[in-house]
Amino acid sequence: MAKTRDDKADKAVEYRRYAELTLRHILDAVLITDLANDIVWVNTGFERMFGHRLENIIGLPARGLLDGPETDPDARDKVLRAIEGREVLTVDILHYSATGEPIWVDKTLTPIFDEEGNHTNHMSINRDISKRRKMEEKTREVMANEEQRQHERKLLSQVSEWLYSAKSLEELLKVVQKSMHTLIPESEGQLYIYSNSRDTLDLETSWGDHAPQKHIDAEDCWALRRGRAYSYGTRAIEFPCSHVDGEDTPYFCLPIIAHGETIGLLHLAFSAFDRSIMSRKMVQTFLQQRWELGLLCAEQISLAVANVQLRQELMDQSVRDPLTSLWNRRWFLDAAHKEIGRARRQDNALSLISIDVDHFKKFNDHHGHDAGDIVLREVGALMREVFTPPLAPCRLGGEEFVALLPGLDHAAALEIAETFRIALSELELAYGDGKLPRITASAGVTSYPASGEHVADMLKHADLALYRAKDQGRNRVVSALAGAGQLAAE
Repeated sequence: MAKTRDDKADKAVEYRRYAELTLRHILDAVLITDLANDIVWVNTGFERMFGHRLENIIGLPARGLLDGPETDPDARDKVLRAIEGREVLTVDILHYSATGEPIWVDKTLTPIFDEEGNHTNHMSINRDISKRRKMEEKTREVMANEEQRQHERKLLSQVSEWLYSAKSLEELLKVVQKSMHTLIPESEGQLYIYSNSRDTLDLETSWGDHAPQKHIDAEDCWALRRGRAYSYGTRAIEFPCSHVDGEDTPYFCLPIIAHGETIGLLHLAFSAFDRSIMSRKMVQTFLQQRWELGLLCAEQISLAVANVQLRQELMDQSVRDPLTSLWNRRWFLDAAHKEIGRARRQDNALSLISIDVDHFKKFNDHHGHDAGDIVLREVGALMREVFTPPLAPCRLGGEEFVALLPGLDHAAALEIAETFRIALSELELAYGDGKLPRITASAGVTSYPASGEHVADMLKHADLALYRAKDQGRNRVVSALAGAGQLAAE
């Protein structure tokens, strides 16, 4: 019997030693407080994890000892309520070491009772989960970045649809301005297009608060000089473009290429976001993400510009007369129908001039078809000079021309028709070693709605006035109204 008691005593001593060894070598930090929440004991793991030695903190209040500037107040309140309520609690909370190092822990709080069931102490076991939290934050960051990229791809897809739907450069520029502000809101930017001289680029559209330059020289941009996209603000060795003010703002210069030719420049600057609160690595990551998105935007804009140019070329081929570059019959009929509708709705003035080159067959018969082509080209050039937009000069075929004059009443139409007739008669055209005979034209003028409310009616009345001008000796302007009165003679 005595031996049994001794064996039990030995076992108890052995178990106590194991418990002491466990508390000494366990990696978790164990903290025991009394009912007043003052510290009575910590293990070696607590000293290693938080840097507080037992002899320095024993008897001190545990509350606030491990708190820091980013400790979650809600988590801290849960701990205090658990202590007051003698509850078991497990919570993730950010603590701080004696040196101020942040440490995320998985805290388990447990009330301690003696053998008689009296509540004597509180024990908290803290397991370092900083690595796990970093992995979780990294995973959340990756997921957020991927979600952002998916959002950007979705927006880019929508933008692409709008870009490819643009029928003109004006529509395309509106889409670019709106979409770039939406896709990369941190940037302010400009889209420049080469001028006809190819030595400067003209500002076509811009977004953001910065007042951009209206024109830039091609030689002032590293991207255009080197023939590839250029980023400033991310490399150890770099030089700012001359067209950019200041050297503190990161920016991208992205060439716009259509049909294999550089036609413009997309410039994106990032002066809006505060780099002072971001580490260099964060700035580089941010700019790298925007660089990739900017390249995609430049590519989409390039494709859209090429699409608009091709569409415009095809449209011009279908509605332009190839010899004179005037609008053709197809365009005229459609435009005249629209202008008549607008004049009807808005009570606007609208007139029409039918023009025919006098004795045109003689040019072909006496001088050849080349001479006839020269005459037609010069007539077309003079019409473009006299009938400027919104007035629309057209060639219907052969030596027959027409001018659609929205906004001009009958008197103004007669006046501009006479201006053209006189200017044409004063032209001198060289051909071979000599000159071609003087060119003259006859014209008939009509106006809406006196000559009818349909294109065919207006054209018929203008042609009838034209025939009267021919019958009266040519080289004159005749009105289809007021009894076919005429204005001007040879």
